[in-house]
Amino acid sequence: MEEILIIDDSEQITDLLAKYVLPELGFRSIVAHTGRQGLQQLRMRLPDLILLDLQLPDISGLDLLRLIAQEGYDVPVILMTAHGSENIAVEAFRLGARNYLIKPFSDTEARVAIDQALRERRLRRDKERLTVSLQQRVQELTVLYRIGKSVTGLMDLEQLLERIVEAGVYITQAEEGFLLLYDPEHQELYLRAAKNLGDQRAQRLRMPVGDTLAGQVVRTGKPIRLDQARAGFALKVKTGFLVRAILQVPLMVGDQVIGVLAVDNRQADRTFSENDQYLLATLADYAAIAIENARLYEEVKHSEQRYRDLFANAYDMIFLLDRDVCLTSINKVGEELIGMSCEALLGRSLQSLATPESWHEAWPSLNARLEGQPGQPFELELVASNNESIYLEVSTQVIMNGHGIKGLHCIARNLTERRHLEQQLIQSEKLSAIGQLVAGVAHELNNPLTSVSGYSQLLLRDPALPHQIRQDLEHIRTQAERAAKIVRNLLIFAREHKPERSMVALNAVVESALALQQYQLKVDTISVALELDPNLPETVADPHQLQQVLLNLITNARHAMLEKARPGTMTLRTRLKMRSDGEAVIQLEVEDTGIGISQPYLQKVFNPFFTTKAIGQGTGLGLSICFGIIQEHQGHIWAESQEGVGTVVKLTLPVRTMEVEQPNAPPAPLASPTALLKPSLKILVVDDEEPVVELLTRMLEDLGHAAIAVTSGTAALEVFQRETFDLILSDVKMPVMNGFEFLDALRQIDPQVAERIIFVTGDTVSPLTYAEFKEGLYRFLAKPFTIEQLEQIIASALNLRSPF
Repeated sequence: MEEILIIDDSEQITDLLAKYVLPELGFRSIVAHTGRQGLQQLRMRLPDLILLDLQLPDISGLDLLRLIAQEGYDVPVILMTAHGSENIAVEAFRLGARNYLIKPFSDTEARVAIDQALRERRLRRDKERLTVSLQQRVQELTVLYRIGKSVTGLMDLEQLLERIVEAGVYITQAEEGFLLLYDPEHQELYLRAAKNLGDQRAQRLRMPVGDTLAGQVVRTGKPIRLDQARAGFALKVKTGFLVRAILQVPLMVGDQVIGVLAVDNRQADRTFSENDQYLLATLADYAAIAIENARLYEEVKHSEQRYRDLFANAYDMIFLLDRDVCLTSINKVGEELIGMSCEALLGRSLQSLATPESWHEAWPSLNARLEGQPGQPFELELVASNNESIYLEVSTQVIMNGHGIKGLHCIARNLTERRHLEQQLIQSEKLSAIGQLVAGVAHELNNPLTSVSGYSQLLLRDPALPHQIRQDLEHIRTQAERAAKIVRNLLIFAREHKPERSMVALNAVVESALALQQYQLKVDTISVALELDPNLPETVADPHQLQQVLLNLITNARHAMLEKARPGTMTLRTRLKMRSDGEAVIQLEVEDTGIGISQPYLQKVFNPFFTTKAIGQGTGLGLSICFGIIQEHQGHIWAESQEGVGTVVKLTLPVRTMEVEQPNAPPAPLASPTALLKPSLKILVVDDEEPVVELLTRMLEDLGHAAIAVTSGTAALEVFQRETFDLILSDVKMPVMNGFEFLDALRQIDPQVAERIIFVTGDTVSPLTYAEFKEGLYRFLAKPFTIEQLEQIIASALNLRSPF
């Protein structure tokens, strides 16, 4: 019984193998839980096989492999390792391991690995014993050598089997011979080759293993040598097949019988001697090895074909390098990625395809692998034939020959798409940070703008105001409203919107986006011409995404005209256009008088990360984002340009309508504020900004109401305990207690008054405020506001019940 040494610190694994798996497979086991125990057992008694764990408490599996090799022990080793340790397993193979098992492994996997390792050892032992025996019979081996050389030189199985039978008949001087192969599945022996049998007998020569002489050879694994003189009767090979003398020997591969080689004499009285048996058995050994080699050769051919198919059709780029890092082979994926044929790439240095910076970082890893040192995967940037970058993660494995390292086998994973997504994410985070900064600045401007606008409105309500002062105040109010409009646009730009669809007037989106760039265009001496179709229909779209598209197109046009270093003109044009299929589309054009785009680049402007600007001046994402947004809207976008003259970017959007649910009954029309308001209302004003509190108090008093002002939510609750109010105006962002927390507390005291709260805020962009307004349906007045807006919302709060 063959003996297997198990070296593993896990008692669970050793018990499983030693008590269940190995005994069922017919092996005796020895267990060691440390590397030193295993080495001691090895020195005491040489096992047939070692199952070695990679991670041991006192010494690593690789170090133990080195010690086994240094001490000259010739015993096969199977490495047991965990997932993710395949690279280490490769190093173990280099140190002499025969195979490896990945934990957890099944009984079948263990059986296959152990059988393979022991089969090689058995074959090697058989070969050694055969060599010793052949050395003792030099004269006989001369003949067998010639025959064996002829036999083992053939890889075609049919030719090989015929040559074996011919050799058997020749060396034993038999009249005829045949070779039967064993079919374990059907428990039969069938004829594969014959000499001098004749076609009729050859066609019928198929026999069961159970009750024939050849079957006995298969069952026992021992030769049979019989003759009629000693047996006293004719010998039956099969019914109707009688002979005077017969010699049959098994074809063995390891301990397995794979067939029977037989010779016989039908007419002659010559019997077969022990020497004939020896010669035929020797030839059978050669034949068995040759048959197994032929079978393995077929497997190798199939394996090689599978490798070639994998090499050619793999998703990853696979290539081979010689010691000068020149390409010696490359698969189809590599050809497609680089954009060059295999013939053009073979013999070319990998360095010539890489960027200098990337090669400088990758070369130490490549050189280390060529020197036989372990290496980790590394990144490499190649330049394709169309000048686009290809980002790869390259893993390498050395290719060995009889003189050492021949080259490298490389597998490269394409990271280009992932790198683009990473850069796009970084750019998105930058834009998000800019948006938050813009939102913060815009919010801080709202309060002073509210004061400027509000106090100018209060002053303008004085009928006795001198004309010149009134005109000055009108200018102040107009400029405050202009600043407020810019702030609103900034807040719209800064808000993070989920994709949404609504009826959108494209002209309004154009004007809104243009307002954000108006000052910069004026500073850059760029005039703007608007050719907007006043009868342009609305369509279903995401207004925020369309504004993003307009901002990108306006910015690109402005940069193009700045590069021309002369005053330019930007034309924004909208119109309704009928397509050839009769469908109406809305067309927008952004035209500039800039430097233009050359024709080779014009086809690439919408590609991600394509830019002609210097490093740090552009990401190449703007137009690709525009392209994606317009595609999501089932539209089209393209560019037309003439170098030195200018560029026009055109986009079309389909005209779509949105179904709107109609209410069961139309709401009653709002009465005018004068008809709704009481002669005087008692209103509580809550805001942490003193100027805003004073402004609201003045406005309310000017409208004929009594106002009590506090600067915090807690102070408002204290006042509310002592007095009653008709209405409450409250800010949202306040220290200690914000407006929504104040509302929750107020509901506990007086739910009816809580329904008549109006939020006055300049913060409509933060996620919390925006979500509360959208989901809670609260009334709010955005800063800055007019007196008329304040009057209207007060009337609405008093006469319409709160939706919450």
